[in-house]
Amino acid sequence: MIKAPRLLNSSNKVLLPNTLFSDLQIDKILSSQSIAVLQHPCESSEIMRRNELFLLLDKSENVAHVENTLSALCATERALYLLNDAKIPLDIYYRQAELFETYLTSCDALALMCDLGALFTDVADYYSSEKSRNLLFEMKESAHKIRSLLFEMNAGLLSFADKNWLTPDYDAVSEIDSISACAKSLGFAVPAKKAQNTKINLSLSDAVCQLYSDKVAQIEDEIAKYADVNFYKPVAHIPEIKFFLEIQGLIQRATKFGVPHTIAKIANAPQYVAKELYDVSLLAKNRETIIPNDADFTEKEPFCFLLGANGGGKTTYLRALGVNLIFFLAGCPVFAKEAEIYPFDIVLSHFPRDERFDNTGRLDEERKRTEEMLNVAQNKVAFLFFNETFSGTDDKRGFDLLTDTASKIQEGRHFGLYVTHFHEVMSLDYPVLSAEVDLSDANKRTFRIVRSKGSSSSYAVDILKKYGLDKNSLEARRCDNGN
Repeated sequence: MIKAPRLLNSSNKVLLPNTLFSDLQIDKILSSQSIAVLQHPCESSEIMRRNELFLLLDKSENVAHVENTLSALCATERALYLLNDAKIPLDIYYRQAELFETYLTSCDALALMCDLGALFTDVADYYSSEKSRNLLFEMKESAHKIRSLLFEMNAGLLSFADKNWLTPDYDAVSEIDSISACAKSLGFAVPAKKAQNTKINLSLSDAVCQLYSDKVAQIEDEIAKYADVNFYKPVAHIPEIKFFLEIQGLIQRATKFGVPHTIAKIANAPQYVAKELYDVSLLAKNRETIIPNDADFTEKEPFCFLLGANGGGKTTYLRALGVNLIFFLAGCPVFAKEAEIYPFDIVLSHFPRDERFDNTGRLDEERKRTEEMLNVAQNKVAFLFFNETFSGTDDKRGFDLLTDTASKIQEGRHFGLYVTHFHEVMSLDYPVLSAEVDLSDANKRTFRIVRSKGSSSSYAVDILKKYGLDKNSLEARRCDNGN
């Protein structure tokens, strides 16, 4: 058969590193399975396909539809596990019939997903194709035939101990059932009936198979018809569907705390612009109030520094930028009032590590990781996050390394945010943001991120550039004069 389409596709060969998700604390709010999906950034076309589905999942009936499909797929997955675990012929026959039935239910559920956007339409078309439907019709007939044959073989083979059942017949009344019913009618307390063991021993299986050799041959003939069927095809959609539902669950949780979400516009040129951006990783700390901030990173000012006191919301702002950028690249809604973002090729982070170093050891480790980041980002449209990098050494050396790193980021035309306590960055030719107390908060405990100065210190530098009096122009003149 034609290869079944996947729900999630990403032609991007870039894999976002695991450290990025721990740095941004995404691993505190999402499972490792969802993070595995987020690690693959998408191109524009795939982002739009996923966006469409999340818009449809805003309706509770659509969520219920997806949840029911997931339940059917999980039943097939369990049937496959039990079949693979079965070792005795009669148990294998029973498990095979069960797999046929759950597989049919899963395929039917996927075929009905055609109203949930382009992602599911491709899958629904596959499972509703004439070839697929013909196969499923034949399999349904085979499952019914196997069940009937097993039932004929099962007649009269219940033991008094109620332990050995060839197939679970929940309507059958054993001797123990009759005794229990009688005891209850006389007022005696009867313990709850234990789950019946559907496995039988090998000797009994062999005996029954010999006794009903003709029926066994018919069962094996029916099973052989589907030797080439890959029953794992629908099961492959389980992690994909779980991803959609987990992200939708996070959205619902955020909504309860008054955090909005939106589908970000896809920018044609590199930029990251958003209004009232939220750090939803704070939901892991049960924070009832999350302060939003704006993002304004464009090709004119792609990189900036962020200053502020400890506990002033700098890292929270960085996480808000990083978390929502990753969600956008995976085709998910972002937690903001509005946003327009470019599909960056890669996102990287540099946070302090927990390992204990002396000052020299930590400095060498941070320099090495910074160089690795810049090498990975080379020739890509990258967004880089630095959190107090080079803060563990003396101010002069740390500031020199910071300046060198900023220069390389600028040369690579990368986007990024650099959180630092080096106030000397105010003298550099980069935009600087700072965390300031939110005056609208009565307790004065929350912070807003505001611009401390524009790029090139102030708009006056733009005037200098206009007349060729800025630093770069003057340097060029000096070189031309041979000085």
